[in-house]
Amino acid sequence: MDATSRLPTVSLVGRPNVGKSTLFNRLTRSRRALVDATPGVTRDTRAAAVACGGVTVRLLDTGGLTAGGDGGDVITRRTHEQTLAAVEASDLAVLVLDGSRGLSAADRELVDLLRRRGRPLLLVVNKVDGPRQEAFLPEFYELGAEVLPVSAAHRRGIGRLRDRIAKALGPPPEGEDAPASGEPAPAEATEPVRVALLGRPNAGKSSLVNRLVGAPRMIVTDVPGTTRDAVDTLLTRPGARDILLVDTAGIRRRARIRDRVEKFSVVKALEALEDADVAVVVLDAREGISEQDQRILGYVAEAGKGCVVACNKWDLVQGDPDLSRRRRTELERAARFVPYAPRLFLSARTGRRVDRLLAAVDEVAAQYEAEIPTGRLNQALQRALAARQPPMSRGRHVRLYYTTQVAARPPTFLVFANYPEAIPTSYRRFLANRFRAELGLEHTPVRLRFRERERRA
Repeated sequence: MDATSRLPTVSLVGRPNVGKSTLFNRLTRSRRALVDATPGVTRDTRAAAVACGGVTVRLLDTGGLTAGGDGGDVITRRTHEQTLAAVEASDLAVLVLDGSRGLSAADRELVDLLRRRGRPLLLVVNKVDGPRQEAFLPEFYELGAEVLPVSAAHRRGIGRLRDRIAKALGPPPEGEDAPASGEPAPAEATEPVRVALLGRPNAGKSSLVNRLVGAPRMIVTDVPGTTRDAVDTLLTRPGARDILLVDTAGIRRRARIRDRVEKFSVVKALEALEDADVAVVVLDAREGISEQDQRILGYVAEAGKGCVVACNKWDLVQGDPDLSRRRRTELERAARFVPYAPRLFLSARTGRRVDRLLAAVDEVAAQYEAEIPTGRLNQALQRALAARQPPMSRGRHVRLYYTTQVAARPPTFLVFANYPEAIPTSYRRFLANRFRAELGLEHTPVRLRFRERERRA
């Protein structure tokens, strides 16, 4: 018998091509499941031991389920039957839905099918990669169960999924909270904070990485990048969360990109931003803040990432009071794109204030991944309404009823209103700023989504 078969079993199920194998790879921190855009690539069930919130589980990656299950060729029908058998043998079924397309009739059929099996069911909406996909989330709440939005491709919501799996399974029996002797020990549930260093060429990104690598009490491991040609640097810190530093190529203005190799490097830098939890934007204090620096900060804001602004080479300007004052003014003007980002004035060459960078990254990452209790969130909403009501629209009172968090990384809140389309941008900005101030989210972007509350019959 496979040693992992003695663990609680969790099966990933869903229609073909909803991202089950990508999610399996993300949870197991491997590339063992073949991933391809062609539906039906996974046909055999794969298993691996995974740590979820202190509980070790046997995770199954199953083939695609089809609504009805009777159509298709022989292989499709057998895959469907094999998946249902895996569900029957599982302690928890995780139904993965495609958040990029919205809720379908086939999704509803699969939910009904799995509920009839009588196994505990967790609904996960995958491919929620940005605002466009988040707009579909209200549809999934119609299923009458808790819905967990994730993005396996961008690692969003993976930690929350681990915690939800552990909660659904309940505490392990005494003495059974670890794999039996001889079983593979899964990785810890806490993943490193992914930090992308961005900036113009020669701003000092690599020097900053080298300075951080040389910091005392840090174990440094080179990890080959899986999605870029560069080598990432893993900082293992005693008593603190690991940090994965991704040193990217300098981002020039498009008109100054001279060859295909440089263009490819810029594309990879922007891909590193998409994969990051926190972006450290490195500026050159000697040369001043350029339009390109502002453009890079705009990229970070658009991606909804946590951000730290590091004004490097400060040792070269701090002796000139007028110049240093100008640079601070320039930075404040440029940072309007990321008003939540901590600003640091440091020197990679001398090491001055570099130690504050990791502390800032830790603070930003914690807020970026924060989950706010619903009660506390609604108290903040009521205080905001007491301070300032939404303006009237065409003689109608605009009312905000309640709010709930629908995603983290960054914190995303769904607010229910009677006329959501009538809420102006200025009030949305006011509400986001109030949430930041009251909920300890000063250093992370916050996203608000508004939805009309169903009117009572």
